[in-house]
Amino acid sequence: MIFPAILQISFPNVLKWLWLPLFLLLLAPDQAQAQSKQRVVQLSGFVATGDSLYGVAGAGVYVPGTNRGTYTNDYGYFSMPVLAGDSVLFAALGFKAQYLIIPKNYESQSYSIIMQMQEDPTELPTVEVFPWPTERDFKEAVANVRLPDRGNAIITRDLDPRRLEELARITPMSDAQNYRFWQNQQIQHQQNRIMAPTVNMLAIPQLLRGLLNGNK
Repeated sequence: MIFPAILQISFPNVLKWLWLPLFLLLLAPDQAQAQSKQRVVQLSGFVATGDSLYGVAGAGVYVPGTNRGTYTNDYGYFSMPVLAGDSVLFAALGFKAQYLIIPKNYESQSYSIIMQMQEDPTELPTVEVFPWPTERDFKEAVANVRLPDRGNAIITRDLDPRRLEELARITPMSDAQNYRFWQNQQIQHQQNRIMAPTVNMLAIPQLLRGLLNGNK
């Protein structure tokens, strides 16, 4: 009497586990057929910086969750196969990530685009290098610093009158100093000519006659 009861309880469970794999097998061809209906599209284009025509080199172009992806070349161009309905991600360091959705009902075999990436600079946190454990230790270290008194010694040595005189004697004159020296000599020569006494040539005979007559 127990055996028929066990069969009555377990038989529906057995049918349930037998129908589940069969249902999956019947559903698998439909899914495969749906995937086969997705059209392969050759996506190609140019990734630019904002509104300019400068290409973004090394930008990632891929479909998240799949193995379909590529990178832009040195000029910002790329080309890769995708499926209709894919969501393509464009990402590059220093730029905001952007998405491109290929329409599910897209019927052409190629898709061209110019993706304009917007700059998004990343600011790194400030790192302060502080060799002292506390601010108090730093202030004490600065207060106890004794700088060498070499500056006053150098100034005193350079302004020594005997040293300045020696430097003036052995230092040759520059072009400007030579010109000023020559100009001063010309001015002095002109002044000497103006101040020199003049002799009246017509008065020389009269002077000689006076000397011969004893006229002092």
